[in-house]
Amino acid sequence: MTSRTIHLINVAAPFRVGLEDMTRPPSGILYVGGNLKKHGFNVKIHHIRESEISSAVEEIVSDESVLFIGFSLMTGKQITLSSRMSLVLKTRKPELKIVWGGIHPSLMPEECLKFAFVDYVIIGEGETTALELAGYLLRDATNPPNDINGLAFIKKNETVITPMRSFETEVDNFRQDWSLIEINKYVRKNKTDMNFCFITSRGCPHSCGFCYNQKFNMRKWRAHSIDVVVHELTQIKEKTGINSVTFDDDNFFTNKKRGLEILRRLKDNGIICQWVDLRVDYISEDFISQLVDLGVEAIFMGWESGNKKTLEKIAKKFTPALILEKTRILSKFKKLTVDASGIVGFPWEDEKDIKETIFFVLKMFKANPFRLNFNIGIYVPYPGAPINTESFKKSFSFPEGYEDWSKFDILAGTMELPWLGREQIKRITLIDNYAKLLFIFPKSSVVVKFFALVFAMLSFIRLQTGIFVCPFEIWIANYYQKIKLRRFQN
Repeated sequence: MTSRTIHLINVAAPFRVGLEDMTRPPSGILYVGGNLKKHGFNVKIHHIRESEISSAVEEIVSDESVLFIGFSLMTGKQITLSSRMSLVLKTRKPELKIVWGGIHPSLMPEECLKFAFVDYVIIGEGETTALELAGYLLRDATNPPNDINGLAFIKKNETVITPMRSFETEVDNFRQDWSLIEINKYVRKNKTDMNFCFITSRGCPHSCGFCYNQKFNMRKWRAHSIDVVVHELTQIKEKTGINSVTFDDDNFFTNKKRGLEILRRLKDNGIICQWVDLRVDYISEDFISQLVDLGVEAIFMGWESGNKKTLEKIAKKFTPALILEKTRILSKFKKLTVDASGIVGFPWEDEKDIKETIFFVLKMFKANPFRLNFNIGIYVPYPGAPINTESFKKSFSFPEGYEDWSKFDILAGTMELPWLGREQIKRITLIDNYAKLLFIFPKSSVVVKFFALVFAMLSFIRLQTGIFVCPFEIWIANYYQKIKLRRFQN
């Protein structure tokens, strides 16, 4: 046991409607913090909004027992917010050690170390690396930590990146330590539903060209045992009263047998999984039937594109014809809704290719009307994605200064892509908003359903004709969604 304290920080960044999602537990730092605590370190978790940075800084600089401060980061504005906080901490107390980890620093360690306020970058999974780094700092060693795998740092003005740490195959060895947070704050309450977000596995075996997983997890999928998942969620239920769970895995159903058994045993314990994430080619009538019987009411399906060439280039390994076939299968389950995600604006796509995907939305709508909740995203070249070479050919480059990362947000309209003009981006964003209006939430009131039906019909006409002047439907819908989200978070 040591008297030294490690502060682990996740600064939430705003998303689609300008609000931070504080309802998802900060899983990365809960895993890392759990392992550090198990080995005798004091751990303090800070899952904070931008408005709470100043108070967190005051708490940390007044703590005389600090060993290091760890930040978990993803690409985007979180880089800017974490940088500002790191800079203030380093300015106030230069002796503090700042450690960055998570997906973004793991994929861009050299770039992160260019920020003078970052002392170390943990690459990949951080539980063991953070523990070894803590031991190194505790010893106040004078030699650089060359023997700690999965670590990057500056030595004599040169970046040192140690060998990659092997993946932990027995992920049951690490657990999220729920005692480090006020767990009840993460229960999503909505009428009779009390939902909790949980991660049961790491990685994904597939090779989607736009995804970070190929580089970060090397297409390796590793999972907690069924017993551990059921035990942990049952314990959380006893503490909080949850009755439903959302799995935030990259690919929960990599092993369908395992996934179904988890859902069965959770249902027996009074916990339903109402929403699941499925690849298009996982869908079959028998599999969906089993999911519905277990209480699933909605699925997320990344169909990605209606353009055959694009599907091939992003290595999805299915075709537009298969997407429609699976959409028709889903239409047989009348109480099942589908979050249907597509992407347009890849570097090789022209206006004709983009229109093909937009018209494909209407084909899918006809195959399963009003029950597809569409999302038409614009391709963003995130670090680590294999198809980034196509972006670099078009003169794309990642931001260099930490303030510039706040503009790395396609939804906010602050991001520039060399192959898409600003007006094109605005138009696609508008098309996405209209595609969303094709969906009618089945549990809505009669009045809301009536207006949703009117908006859906207007949206179909707009998408079919390409006329988007005076988008009053979008203004009304966004205002309604913002009110709903505030109620949900409160």
